[in-house]
Amino acid sequence: MTSITIKPHHFIDILKLYGSGLTLFVPDEAMGHDFYRIGNLILERPELPLRLTIEGDDICKPCRFYKNRCMDSVSHISGFTEKDTYNRLLDTRIITLFELSAPTYTAAELCEILFRNSALIFDVWQEENEETTKTRHRLFSVGAQRYLEHAERILENF
Repeated sequence: MTSITIKPHHFIDILKLYGSGLTLFVPDEAMGHDFYRIGNLILERPELPLRLTIEGDDICKPCRFYKNRCMDSVSHISGFTEKDTYNRLLDTRIITLFELSAPTYTAAELCEILFRNSALIFDVWQEENEETTKTRHRLFSVGAQRYLEHAERILENF
């Protein structure tokens, strides 16, 4: 089984969207990234090995804004204009705060670690407004719990 390389904030975003009720990701043809493909793989395969990175991952490398780094911009985060700089900060915080030092985690293992310590989400997304972060935390928590229940059923039959 091959592993995928993923930014930790992308993994959290996948579970956040799953918590909002999304069960199938569809391609974003405008951007060209692989969020849909990786998101669906993670939902289908909780045993999937994940390698964490703060660099480009298997989601963003096919994106039209990716040229050895993300060339997209942000305007809603005070003090940041480059999406790459902001995302590296988020991912570094996640790896540090959640103490993610293993070379790989299964999707279910990573979900469990993040869910168990989900209050740290407020320390990760400190530049965003409180309501946005509360919503992110709530949807992530719902998605993570739902995913872990789903993973348990799948892994029982694995």
